[in-house]
Amino acid sequence: MPCIRLPRHKPRQDSEQGSQVVGFALVAPLLVTVALMMLQIVGVAICKVSLITAAKQAAHLGALKGSSSNLVLRTAQNYWTPSGFNSCGQETSTKRTEVSGISFVVVRVEQCLKIPILNRTVRLISTARELDEGSL
Repeated sequence: MPCIRLPRHKPRQDSEQGSQVVGFALVAPLLVTVALMMLQIVGVAICKVSLITAAKQAAHLGALKGSSSNLVLRTAQNYWTPSGFNSCGQETSTKRTEVSGISFVVVRVEQCLKIPILNRTVRLISTARELDEGSL
């Protein structure tokens, strides 16, 4: 028995393309906004990692014999370079503490960032503690 092929129904191309353009026009601004917000959040996470590194390096430098607090502060500020954000202030403090007869250097770095796309300010704080070699 011979096989008979039925002709396929072709949808109208014009109406399909028009609905695709309208759908893209409705969804595109939302996708762009979500992508930009994700980039801002990733940027804040990168800044937090940079701040943690700055605090650790400053604490390590502060724990060395003969180090000054000005050198420690400068080290923390040199590490921290926010890009793409407006800085609304930075504070770096160092102190020497003693716990159970062991002396430590504690560095606290605090950074305030203005995130333009979210219209918010974020305060990032990192502390690091290192054994004070100057007291050994």
